[in-house]
Amino acid sequence: MTTHLSFVLVSTTHSGNIGATARAMKNMGFSDLRLVNCCSHMTKDAIGRASGADDVLKAARRYSSVDEAIADCRVVVGTSARDRHLAVPVQDCRDIAHEIAQLNTLPNTEMKTALLFGRERYGLTNDELDRCTKLLRIPCNPEFSSLNLGSAVQVVAYECARAMQSITAAPEALEDVPASAEGMQHFFDHLQRVMVATGFLDLENPRNLMRRIRRYFERNRPSEKELNILRGILSSTENPHPPKDLP
Repeated sequence: MTTHLSFVLVSTTHSGNIGATARAMKNMGFSDLRLVNCCSHMTKDAIGRASGADDVLKAARRYSSVDEAIADCRVVVGTSARDRHLAVPVQDCRDIAHEIAQLNTLPNTEMKTALLFGRERYGLTNDELDRCTKLLRIPCNPEFSSLNLGSAVQVVAYECARAMQSITAAPEALEDVPASAEGMQHFFDHLQRVMVATGFLDLENPRNLMRRIRRYFERNRPSEKELNILRGILSSTENPHPPKDLP
């Protein structure tokens, strides 16, 4: 199976869970494993839990931040077991898997998608969830909704593989490709710089302004062309030119 789907583990503390993740991924035909500030992934426990998925473990790439790990991705899906009243709507795992499958078969571009899985104890932080364009939740017993990391990856990987296998016809090519996570981060940095320079944002009393702005643009991620327009507007604000005389 050729896919553009990456599984990103954030701050995993038990190497066995990384091995179980590799096994779950390989079972379903996936291989791109990315590790953000995780423990060692080549321990005896990890290799044992991988149960033959050593190639996925060995090929895993390590990163020091979520931003680095998702820089080339145009869709970022975060997993959350708790209701945190976030602006980004939480969707059912199966629905998200179907959307990912549709993106994976687009004929005109590599629509790289990242699936973020957080810490064993408390998942992803709010800052990390702010980087997500979509959020998914695995339907569980509401009185006992905590899933082991390897089990959670297995469920999501299964739903994604199932959805990809069910597609019989490729969707039409996108006219405008969503901006990458790296491009969005450059935009947010640029926007904050302009907001500070114009006095709209006080860094000593920022409240949640930048977070609200980030969440708005992530759930309505612009295309590359649209992002270039927005960056152009910001640049013209930084370096204004006098208007041309009307004829």
